[in-house]
Amino acid sequence: MIIPVLLVLLSADSCQTAALLPAYAHNDFRNRRPLHDALALGYRGVEADVFRVGTELVVGHDRGALRGASTLSHLYLAPLRDRLHTCGYVLSDSTPLFLNIELKEADPVAFQYLLGLLRAFEELFAAQQAAGPAVQVTLVGWWPSPDSVAWPDYLRVQLAIEQLEHIPVIDSARVGFVSVDYEKVLRWRGVSDTPSVAQLTITTARELARTLRKPLRVHHAPAELSVYSWLLWQGVTLVGTTDLKRSREILAPFVINARPRSSCCE
Repeated sequence: MIIPVLLVLLSADSCQTAALLPAYAHNDFRNRRPLHDALALGYRGVEADVFRVGTELVVGHDRGALRGASTLSHLYLAPLRDRLHTCGYVLSDSTPLFLNIELKEADPVAFQYLLGLLRAFEELFAAQQAAGPAVQVTLVGWWPSPDSVAWPDYLRVQLAIEQLEHIPVIDSARVGFVSVDYEKVLRWRGVSDTPSVAQLTITTARELARTLRKPLRVHHAPAELSVYSWLLWQGVTLVGTTDLKRSREILAPFVINARPRSSCCE
């Protein structure tokens, strides 16, 4: 049985949250209220695509469509800091909110701007006493070699299962999560038997995540009950979605009836 979404969303500006889901808002900036809708519906993270425009880091999926777009600071970093100051946390269970940032172009200057911006909001990424940081920031697009730039300790990168052969050796401490692009490497539509290649891929990703003691995320998966059920049963920690309301309807029973198995830190 699918539980309907609450008709009245909790205000993300208050300190209330919905039950937290094993999911995050992919391309969150396209939602009506970026960040706020994701927090109100109980998502554990958001993802933002970023371009450098002059001296600003502007959020958007395509450079040609950035007119009127807002900055990374305005849409995400400043509201997250305000929430931390007001509530004492970002997520109510004091686990880090995943802030995934995709630098859309191989732009060393943009990366330096990003480092400067993160420094200005560093309290979000610092450990909160016994708990971890309020926000974990992970790069999921382009980044320079960690050996070529002085990186802050809190900045993480994804380890994409479909790109392992092309990624230079990365210190496991630098990895934020293991990642799988569903459209590229899994592709099962939720009917008939799961293809053997998809099963092998998700098993490999799960075991890598378990070995590294990192979360396992999957993005671009179709928002279907059969697909989500399979992913959670396979140990996926975070499912990326662009349809927040439908995905919450599908995932809410998993939160209420049973805690999904985690690929992280078992």
